[in-house]
Amino acid sequence: MRRFCQLPTFGVLLAALAAGVPPISAQTAPPAGKRERPGPWLDPGRESAINRLFSGPPNSPGYAVALIKDDEFVFANGYGLANLDDGIPITRTTSFHLASLSKQFTAAAIALLILDGKIALSDPVAKYLPEASKYGSGLRIEHLVYMTSGLHEYTDEPRKNGSPWMAFYYFTRDEAIAAALAPDQLEFAPGTKWAYRNINYMLLTKIVEVVSHASFAAFMRDRVFVPLGMSHSEINDDSTEVVPHRATGYALRSDPRLLQDLAQAGVVIQPGAGWARLVRVAPHFGGSGVFTTLNDLLLWDRNWYAGTLAGPRFTELMNTRMKFEHDKDNDAMGLVFGWRYGRFYLHGPLSGGALHHCLSLEHAAGRCGR
Repeated sequence: MRRFCQLPTFGVLLAALAAGVPPISAQTAPPAGKRERPGPWLDPGRESAINRLFSGPPNSPGYAVALIKDDEFVFANGYGLANLDDGIPITRTTSFHLASLSKQFTAAAIALLILDGKIALSDPVAKYLPEASKYGSGLRIEHLVYMTSGLHEYTDEPRKNGSPWMAFYYFTRDEAIAAALAPDQLEFAPGTKWAYRNINYMLLTKIVEVVSHASFAAFMRDRVFVPLGMSHSEINDDSTEVVPHRATGYALRSDPRLLQDLAQAGVVIQPGAGWARLVRVAPHFGGSGVFTTLNDLLLWDRNWYAGTLAGPRFTELMNTRMKFEHDKDNDAMGLVFGWRYGRFYLHGPLSGGALHHCLSLEHAAGRCGR
């Protein structure tokens, strides 16, 4: 099974396609630096269809798009501009904020600590975070991972300073956690319902820090990014940090949803055509916060089959689904199983319908990106 992920419009798409062969962990891997180049796989018609789909008007934001077959890119291209101010084009080295697709990396940290024997999914959250003890021992790490904790989302709670919870306003992970844990009662008993909550994954990063005695960014650097050679990936926990080749976020200035959200937050925007620049000021992480490139995502994808981080047990754990008292049972660790066009696939978590996923090149060329 191959997996893939796509960010919303003006983002990055990484597709890994089924090749009809066993995973690389069951094959003889080519020596480092001597990987054979894949033979021709995309015919001109398919490649043209991809180019038509992702090519936009001149001087507009766009996408980084890649397809993987046999652990190598068979297609990788940039479309549009990463920065409209300076006319910088998008390439394979452009660094994108992965938004909710960051959750699979947060889950990877939890998986590594489980394999280290330092934590267990069945551990109470309060064992590591005393501030959660008021919810009792029934709230466990597994409930955070699988979005069934009953915790209040931080954005549903007021900020102490009265500012909105949005990227234009600075707030930290710890402030978000404090707001989410302010209510004395959970929304529902853990395991009885499913509810998408970024706070679950923010709390997972706190558990990683408590157990590892390192910042989450340092843990991910030392245990994930460096071992895999992902030299252009990071946890962005400092909004003042320079991120090389960073793609700036944009939205259409005429987008009614954008205008409504900004108006509610008291942000003045000049009406008209063109693009509005969206800056990530709040350095929260866990549910988001990973910056990476297409080149680095290729290395992340290879690990699913090569087992570089912790052998095949890592992939097995990351792919594990659990059954709770509700009906939803297709979540893995920071990932979601689906069934479409006659195949299983594995994708990033869906947040508000923002992600659109496709399974094969034919569907990617004809139906994605809407």
